[in-house]
Amino acid sequence: MEAKPPEPASAGAPASRLPHGWVPIGERQWSIVWVGASSLVGTLIIYQTLFFITQVGRLLELPLPVVAIVAVGVVTTVLVVMTLVHRWRWPQPAVNLDTSELRSGTKVVPLAAVTTASLAVVSVRKTRVLVLRVTADKEARAEFVLRNRNNHTPDAETLGVLSEALRRTSIAMPVSKDDPDGRFARYNFPGFLTREQAVALVLDPPESDEPLPILIA
Repeated sequence: MEAKPPEPASAGAPASRLPHGWVPIGERQWSIVWVGASSLVGTLIIYQTLFFITQVGRLLELPLPVVAIVAVGVVTTVLVVMTLVHRWRWPQPAVNLDTSELRSGTKVVPLAAVTTASLAVVSVRKTRVLVLRVTADKEARAEFVLRNRNNHTPDAETLGVLSEALRRTSIAMPVSKDDPDGRFARYNFPGFLTREQAVALVLDPPESDEPLPILIA
């Protein structure tokens, strides 16, 4: 299935209202590393780590205060490493609408090279964290927080820039060789979006009680 050609800039906001040069998109939060994993998974990871350290402390007959200090140190180290790995894998993105390019870390690719988009969702207290992730094959990847754990969304200008950038991409649903027409793509590739769905999602990030354009198990 051939990717749809990017739409012209006129399909989005008027060019005169769009910012020039590189525009950073989104915010960097350490907690974003957990998006895509359920709260149960996170709890189990921390529990297993603490349980292991406690057992080792008992075998070595270490005092309880020492075990507690070691446990806190190990958990903190794990969180720091996970955050650093996440930031390496998903660098801070920026968009240049003048040149129709996406910058992710040190990599710069044309927006037209972006071919897939997916939505990562995780429940935090009474709200949902929504993160849009896009990829340009193996060249670059970027993620954009559409609704954070405080139920806040980016400002209108940021959403306008991002929606215009998405209109210039070649995003399409993946296609399975067993389903060349893509009739069951929604079920074969849950979480993935069409370009139109990605743009609509950015323009109006759903509230916690509103339906999402993807299937969630």
